[in-house]
Amino acid sequence: MKILWLASWYPDPHEPVSGDFIQRHAEAVAESIPIDVIHLLQSGANVFIEKEITIVNRKKNLTEYIHAFEFKPSGNKLLDVLRYNILYHRYFKKIVNEYFASNGKPDLIHVHVPIKAGLAAIYILKKFNVPYIVSEQSSHYESSSPDYFFNRSRYYRYNTKRVFENAIAVTNVSSTIGKKLQSFFRIKNYYTIHNLVNTEFFNYKSKQRNDKIRFIHVSAMGEQKNPKGIIEALALLKQLNKNWECIFCGPYNNKLESIVKEKELEAYIHFTGEIKYEQVSDEMQSADAFILFSNHENFPCVIIESLCCGLPVVTSNAGGISEAINESNGIIVTVGNAKELAEGLLGMIINSDKYDRKNISEKAIALYNKKNIANQFLELYKNIIDKGKIRDIDLIT
Repeated sequence: MKILWLASWYPDPHEPVSGDFIQRHAEAVAESIPIDVIHLLQSGANVFIEKEITIVNRKKNLTEYIHAFEFKPSGNKLLDVLRYNILYHRYFKKIVNEYFASNGKPDLIHVHVPIKAGLAAIYILKKFNVPYIVSEQSSHYESSSPDYFFNRSRYYRYNTKRVFENAIAVTNVSSTIGKKLQSFFRIKNYYTIHNLVNTEFFNYKSKQRNDKIRFIHVSAMGEQKNPKGIIEALALLKQLNKNWECIFCGPYNNKLESIVKEKELEAYIHFTGEIKYEQVSDEMQSADAFILFSNHENFPCVIIESLCCGLPVVTSNAGGISEAINESNGIIVTVGNAKELAEGLLGMIINSDKYDRKNISEKAIALYNKKNIANQFLELYKNIIDKGKIRDIDLIT
């Protein structure tokens, strides 16, 4: 079984943590079969790329081909967008043809995030008659997203539709967003396969009880994760209970620090800044509960990583979060309702003893460990290839 991955998002020199969860999926599946990944930087028409780049990383069964093409913006926005897209697709065809010439034809293509890598998959389907599946991780199918799918350009929507509807199968990390995809597009076969957790790092470790409950939030601190809303809720919590602290892990800006000072929360909230992946697990294992207050989501990795560490979660009901959180392992509140989040955090302080951290961890690890998730992809590949679901493919234009 020979599978080629085409990844729209993937760690690269321009965005070293973008799509790192896709890389973790690749590493997990590659423990069973060889996986090749092709990623072409989506740097955008406003970014100057000085020269063409080709990086090849080999890690046992996993080979990563990271590419970038030279691009010099002219300053004319419309012209640059047009030039960039033409060059992008032309270059992707070039590297695909070179790969096929050197490595032969794979049995199946696996696209991660439809735009733009999915267009290369359509090219492969048309030229080489190799079918493809698509895995989608984006949350922009929720109307609350500022990047809502139906607010995107006609070009983007048209090509996303083509990618999904020409795929032999589509997977999503949550059934919640998956159902939306099925209502928006004519999808041949649909499967939910959740994100995975590296349980070598994220697992339960017993600890002494903290003097005061320690909340933790981990994110890139952007609009989607709503850190400002968390701070507002913590300010309300302070009026009700003062026996707590909150650690924010991830890159933060002066604006967030200013809000903390304005709310007089300096003694309660601490920022670590950006830390390494394995350090995140250390911080989680030292905490008592996790906070996520996202405006929109799909199936966030940090939720299931915290569960694997045994942390109960207080979270907004965004995307597919409710597929992982229930009354045995957390509290779900309304998206954007800071008062409700504060009440949920207070409930966590009062009832923290009712959560069995070891049990939370064991259940989460059983569901989200890399072997289990990788096996779901392997079963899907085998089902498609061995059972002949790739016959008579008609290209939808």
